[in-house]
Amino acid sequence: MKHLILFLSILVSSTAIADEEIEHSTITSCAYQAGTAREIQTIRQVEGDEWPQFEQKIKKIYKDTQGRYDLLAIGKIVYLEPLNNLPDVVYEHTFSTCVKHAQGRDKSA
Repeated sequence: MKHLILFLSILVSSTAIADEEIEHSTITSCAYQAGTAREIQTIRQVEGDEWPQFEQKIKKIYKDTQGRYDLLAIGKIVYLEPLNNLPDVVYEHTFSTCVKHAQGRDKSA
């Protein structure tokens, strides 16, 4: 019986640690995406590009890799935001949407 209790205690502890790591990973990933979105919005406001111009610039600068694909995916989300939204508003919106999606609470997931 003591072994069973010890085993269950370890199992519960390890599950809590795994959940914490997943949450930390999600937060880190979402913060990175949101930070990228904020920078894209800043550049967008300075340069005044529309989506086609931004997409062409990125395709010209970056090789056809996962990084370019990810940057374009984040850019597409940013270009759905109004041009006059402050970069910090874009950050907050992107971050909260990402976290909701990762936790399965986003209806579009």
